[in-house]
Amino acid sequence: MGDLSDRLARGDQAAFAELYDACADQLHPYLTARLGSRDDAADVVQETFIRLARAGRKLAGVDNLVAYVFTVASNEAARLLAGKLREAATHTSQLNVADLYREACGDELEARETAEALAEALARLAPEQREIVELKHYAELSLREIAEITALPQGTVATRYRTALGHLRDWLKRKCHE
Repeated sequence: MGDLSDRLARGDQAAFAELYDACADQLHPYLTARLGSRDDAADVVQETFIRLARAGRKLAGVDNLVAYVFTVASNEAARLLAGKLREAATHTSQLNVADLYREACGDELEARETAEALAEALARLAPEQREIVELKHYAELSLREIAEITALPQGTVATRYRTALGHLRDWLKRKCHE
């Protein structure tokens, strides 16, 4: 993507379209999970690419454009959430059960129950663990890419991911046996 970085730095419109095509399908599910709203996710995707367009020549030095895009999107999501928190203290930064019902495929009871259980399990994770799970599963990023986005060592990301999966597995097992 080095050539793409150079083209972006020169303001090449086709390069921005390529970058959007390469990242948007991964960004939207991640941001939907993080923000709890498809509309907010779409707004943040748009604002992310506006910021990238304004970055201009700064993009020439970017080694990993995907990680850079996710970092900008994560910062934009945090900015949006901070603004919403100032507006209403009751806003939550995670999907609630109703949102996950809408995200579940079909109207089957089992899919809704699974979505509800997953929402509850994710809500019980520490925020730093939840973010890694969301980046891995909703955005389908590798642990290396997540490490770049979160500015954490890859080993720390892997440990947090494994720990989070263990917590999710344990909680879901308990939930299923109630």
